[in-house]
Parts: sequence; structure tokens; C-alpha cells
Amino acid sequence: MLRVVVKSVLITLAVIVVGQVISYSGRMATGQPFTPYVFFMNSFLPLVTALPASLIIFWQQHRIQQAHLALKRAHEELAVRAAHDGLTGLLNRETFLARLGAPGALLLIDADNFKAINDTFGHAEGDTALRLIAAALRSGSSPSWIVGRIGGEEFAVFIPNASAAEAASAGEKLRSLVANVQLYPVHSMPYPLSVSIGLAVGTEDIDLQHAFRQADVNLYAAKAAGRNTVVASSIKPRLVSHSSVA
Repeated sequence: MLRVVVKSVLITLAVIVVGQVISYSGRMATGQPFTPYVFFMNSFLPLVTALPASLIIFWQQHRIQQAHLALKRAHEELAVRAAHDGLTGLLNRETFLARLGAPGALLLIDADNFKAINDTFGHAEGDTALRLIAAALRSGSSPSWIVGRIGGEEFAVFIPNASAAEAASAGEKLRSLVANVQLYPVHSMPYPLSVSIGLAVGTEDIDLQHAFRQADVNLYAAKAAGRNTVVASSIKPRLVSHSSVA
């Protein structure tokens, strides 16, 4: 508001100065006296006309600018919400899939024993467990990685241009980070969390659908191998790391 008033006052002063100069020049040219009354009127009239008018105009412009900013912020917030999972803050399934592109490594990540968490402690604690897992995945991911929640307790990470060795190392890092997290249910002992990870590396010649199928096969193998495990392969599942969970 102060900016609007200052601009209006400056505009009014400019009108007064210009009016005084024109009036003085005209009167001198025609031989008419430039009296104090003329000076007063040349100052008074802009104050009662230009000042209110400029205040209204600048105030309307200010309101329009504020409305545009609010609309822009709302649009940006809506775009963020539309692209992200409301519970974990990770990319949702649609956005995750839209951002994929070969070559790269795909990691399918599934929370271990998640049904037991819901059945034992309730769905609120299950939601907390998902948020904790998501936070661990986010903390262990590089800015170039694409990280999303693609199902109920299933997450996915895509690492562009990663080799098999780099992807296996990344999977083990994420597995270890989650394994160091514990859930603290109300009136209960700390409950350890873990994930199983199936990994597939795609090249220019391997489409993403094939990579998803292979990663899903490896995820199933990780579950069968005892959970809290990373399994990667190009053709047949190969155990990368394993830490058994009681």
C-alpha cells in the first residue's frame, strides 16, 4: 500500500510541476500576471483530481498483480500436488512413469512385512512406516535419481545411465538406510523396518516394460531369499546382498 501511495504522490507532483510550467509560460507569453491564486489553483486541482485517480489506478494494478501472483502460486502448488504422493511426498506412479527413460537402472522396492505392521499396530502406524521408508530412500538418493511411490507399500527408483555395478551399490545403500530405521508404535517396543529390492538395468535396446518385468521377478526373488535383500540380474536373478530378518 505504501508503494501505491508513493507512486500516486510522485505522479501528482509531476502533474503539478508540469501544470505550473505550462501555466506560467502561457501567461508570460500573453502578458497575463502569474498570481498566487493561479499558483494555488494549479496545485489544488491536481491534488483533488490526479491524486485520487492515480491512487485508484495504482491500487487496482496492485490488486491485479497480487491476484496474478496468488494464481501463479496456486497453479504451482497444484502442479506439485498432482505430481507427488500425498502421504510420502515422493513422485506418484503416473509422474514417476512419465519421467523414465532408457538407459538406466530400475529398482522396485517393497516394504517387508507391511501387512503385519497394519494388522498389529494399525493403519496409522503403517502410514508412519511408509513415510519413514520414503524419507530413507530420499536421503540416500542423488538429485538425478527419480524416486516415487508406485503402489501401496511399493516404491521405485530409477537411476539414469547407471551400470549394473553402480545400480547394485545404490540398491544396497538404500536397503541399508531403511534397515537402520525403526518404527516406534505407541505402547510397543521399537519395530525394525526393511525393504526387499528387485533391480534391473536397461540399455538402449531394452524397453522399460521389459525392465519392469525383470525387476519384478528379482523383487519376488528377494522376498523368497529372506527379505531385506537386493537381487539384480540381466537374465536370471542373482543375489547381490542379503541380511536376514527375524
